[in-house]
Amino acid sequence: MMRLAADLHIHTVLSPCASRDMRPRAIVEEAARRGLGVIAVCDHNSAGNVEAVIAAAAAREQGPLVLPGIEITTAEEVHVLGLFPTSTEARAAGNEVSAGLPAWQPFAPRTTAASPGSGVRQPEQELVDAEGVVIGIEPKMLAAASRFALSEAVDLIHRHGGLAVAAHMDRRSFSVPGQLGFLPPDVAFDGLEISAAGAARGRAAAFAAHGLPLLTSSDAHFLEDIGSSCTVLEVDRPCFEELAMAVRGRAGRGCTIA
Repeated sequence: MMRLAADLHIHTVLSPCASRDMRPRAIVEEAARRGLGVIAVCDHNSAGNVEAVIAAAAAREQGPLVLPGIEITTAEEVHVLGLFPTSTEARAAGNEVSAGLPAWQPFAPRTTAASPGSGVRQPEQELVDAEGVVIGIEPKMLAAASRFALSEAVDLIHRHGGLAVAAHMDRRSFSVPGQLGFLPPDVAFDGLEISAAGAARGRAAAFAAHGLPLLTSSDAHFLEDIGSSCTVLEVDRPCFEELAMAVRGRAGRGCTIA
């Protein structure tokens, strides 16, 4: 068995709220520098940059395992992480989510008379290759809520062979408790994520009563946040199947909040 540090919630430049520095090679290099053995790419409502980050990691002699993921915004505006065995399943799930999103509407930057060249930078939703070169712009509004209700989003993730994790449970917004006020007993989550700030402040214990595995991740939108919070996996080797067994506590595998 080995112990691996895993950051299972990292955004790329595809997410409209992420830094323009969040490009595949930079993400992989920072993850390696932080000693992470496993990372997951979870952009908002899309898996469009997953393969680029996987390719960037494969180009390194010793890169972290990159798991394909997505962060779905449900119809109730709850964020749910989906972690998948391969990019094929992640893409398929992402395509179903994308189909119900509105078209992205560019807006003109706001300027002032004092500084006519200034303005609010428009989110670009960049699809990139492994080197970070832009190969396209996502045409759907990734910051919008999807058409999937919470239970439907979890079912969608499971239908494509993934693990469904309730994102940043301790936050007041975009979490299951924050949006609904409670954790629905009929929604089959595989785990609950505690935010980096929440884990640092000892908030995880408050969610243990739900009886589900507790994870923590950085939810990194900036390079410096990668690895700021991570889950320690007790596994035989770095792969999705071992992660799934660790989350489920099977065959001596396990996971703990670092």
